[in-house]
Amino acid sequence: MDSKIKETTAIQPADEIPIDTSAEHIKQLEEDLLKLKTKNAYLKELRRLRLKEEALLKKQRESSTVSEENSN
Repeated sequence: MDSKIKETTAIQPADEIPIDTSAEHIKQLEEDLLKLKTKNAYLKELRRLRLKEEALLKKQRESSTVSEENSN
């Protein structure tokens, strides 16, 4: 490691970090939260449908395999 490189960022304790509590910032955070909740619900439903479809396809494959074995 090069001794000439100096760390330029200082870590502030949590109680000294400035927090923007303006109404506009809070509104933006609430909007972002709503968007993320909506996206999360959409992705959960998409996953549920995918798993349901996979289970149906697996059941059909098993049924097809059993039918082929019985016909031989």
